[in-house]
Amino acid sequence: MVKLKDLLIEKRQLLRAGVFKNKKADAYLKELTDLIGKPTYSSDKEHGWYNPTLPKQYGKYTMLTTKVDKVYIIDEAIPHSFPADHIDFVYTTYAVPEWRPKDGKHTIDTDLFKQFAGVTGSIIIDGLKGTITARCGDLVANDITINFVLDVVAGKIKPDKEEYAKRILGK
Repeated sequence: MVKLKDLLIEKRQLLRAGVFKNKKADAYLKELTDLIGKPTYSSDKEHGWYNPTLPKQYGKYTMLTTKVDKVYIIDEAIPHSFPADHIDFVYTTYAVPEWRPKDGKHTIDTDLFKQFAGVTGSIIIDGLKGTITARCGDLVANDITINFVLDVVAGKIKPDKEEYAKRILGK
């Protein structure tokens, strides 16, 4: 006998099937919905979650940052070759406590903008909001990227391509 819960799950999966043209992003949208629940907003181009709590364990990886400001996935495929060939389409935004704006001005050392840009295009800084957005191919790579930035801000490491590559490839 088929359970009602199983029918509802199957119906939900059928309704979501083929939302995005990019098949990798579409498959990951399904995974994210199963992982963190129904998106806060959705369109045929983007689905997003505001203030989601990410699971502590994601496969074999232990997430270091589980409380984030936003996760969103866009129907896009951005080819990226550092530190290995892959496609980016999922974003995680996190407000960096040390970067909180003061008196209407950003507090980020502007040299960091250039230094992070020299590491990877997957690091997006919003100086007015004091946020980091990681754009990668999955939540694990986003978590690694955010924590790379946090370690730089804390003075634990320098914004170095080799250090970033080591962390991403070691995931």
